[in-house]
Amino acid sequence: MKKGLDPIFNQDTNILVLGSAPSEQSLKKQQYYGNNGNQFWKMLFNYYNVPFETDYNKRVNFLLDHHIGLWDVYHLFEREGSLDTSFKTVELNDFSQILTQADIKLIITNGKKAYDEVINNQLFPEIKIVPCISTSGAANGQMEKRKMQWEEALEMVDKEF
Repeated sequence: MKKGLDPIFNQDTNILVLGSAPSEQSLKKQQYYGNNGNQFWKMLFNYYNVPFETDYNKRVNFLLDHHIGLWDVYHLFEREGSLDTSFKTVELNDFSQILTQADIKLIITNGKKAYDEVINNQLFPEIKIVPCISTSGAANGQMEKRKMQWEEALEMVDKEF
């Protein structure tokens, strides 16, 4: 079984972006969305209209400055490759720590698998959940729709929180 990455958050985090599990490249780099084909970082920097940053620590600080945290639904998982359709065995993360240490008001799920797990396991019954198309390279054929969904989710954050 492979182990996911530790969460990125602090006490000021209000938005939690949840994926399913890190890709093979992300695991090797020990960085969220470490595959260059993944559009997560580019979309976020573009949305906030700031120059794209390649330094991972600066990316993390950028997220935290915008009250955004990152984690995945799976703590441990068995999967061939990086596709969400390839999971064989999974174990969910325990979200109690992040829910007690941060004031999460919105969860944006990065992809269908993460959304399905959140809903099917009723992981956050008191928190608004917004599903978005995955930022992975596998979904790059849906770039316009994905961009629109992510922008609407982030605008909701700006308006409501």
